[in-house]
Amino acid sequence: MEKIEGRIQDTSYRQLQEFWETERMVITLAYTPICGTCQVAKRMLEVLATLLPDLTFTKINLNYDEQFSRDYEIMSVPCLIIYCDKECKEKIYALNSVPFLYKKITSYL
Repeated sequence: MEKIEGRIQDTSYRQLQEFWETERMVITLAYTPICGTCQVAKRMLEVLATLLPDLTFTKINLNYDEQFSRDYEIMSVPCLIIYCDKECKEKIYALNSVPFLYKKITSYL
């Protein structure tokens, strides 16, 4: 799986599982396309991907990957998932601000 530097890669559940096996930390935005708040969350994630270029940032459209939503018990969108050291460390539903998310993510580094 090729890592795209400084960008957020659209992924499937299967691709995420591959990332989880090869990357120490993966930040994933679970979203749906018609969710307005999800669009804001994507922009926030783009800023974070620029600030933390060595991390893998992905997004997953829950309309196409319902199994992911069930397996990870996603309660609402947007949901930011911090996956580190081969396990889900945290699910964040209230994305608040870029500094808030930056602090959350870097606490796992």
